Amino acid sequence: MVDNGAALQHRGGWRSLRSPFQQPQERFAAAGDMPQPVRKAHVAKLTPNMTGVRTDEQLSQLLQRSRNDTVLVNFGSSWCAHCHKMFPSFVSLSKQYPRLRYALAQVDYMHEGVRGITCTPTFAVYRQGKKVDQFFGANPQQLQDRIWLHSQDVGQPS
Repeated sequence: MVDNGAALQHRGGWRSLRSPFQQPQERFAAAGDMPQPVRKAHVAKLTPNMTGVRTDEQLSQLLQRSRNDTVLVNFGSSWCAHCHKMFPSFVSLSKQYPRLRYALAQVDYMHEGVRGITCTPTFAVYRQGKKVDQFFGANPQQLQDRIWLHSQDVGQPS
C-alpha cells in the first residue's frame, strides 16, 4: 500500500502546504462599491411622427387612427443587424419627410401583422389602412426613393 503522505512529501506538496498563508492585499468591495457599467446612449430617439408597435392590436389601432395619412412601417427585430443599420436612416428620413407617419414594429411579438414578411427589415407602406407597397433590405437609398415616391409632398422636404 502506498502512503499518500509520503507521495505528497516526495513531490514537495507538504512544503507548499505548510507555507504561511498571506492575506490578499486588495480589499473586497461591497455591492454598492462595485463600478457599474456605463449605459450606452441610444443612437437616435423616436421622432414625434414615429410610433413604436409591439403587438398586432397596436398596429391595427395605428392604421385605424391614421386612415387619412400615409404610414410607413419598419418591420424589424432586436437581433437583426441590418435593422440596426437602417434605423438611423429611418429616423433621419422621418425628419426629412415629416408629413408621413412612421412606425417601428417588432416582429418577435406579432402574428397577424407580419403575414407575408419573410425577412427583416421589411418596410410596408399603408394608405387608408391598406398595404399599397412593400419592400425589404438594408438599402438606405431604396428607402429614401420609396419614401419620396409615396410622400404627399412629392419629394419636397419640409
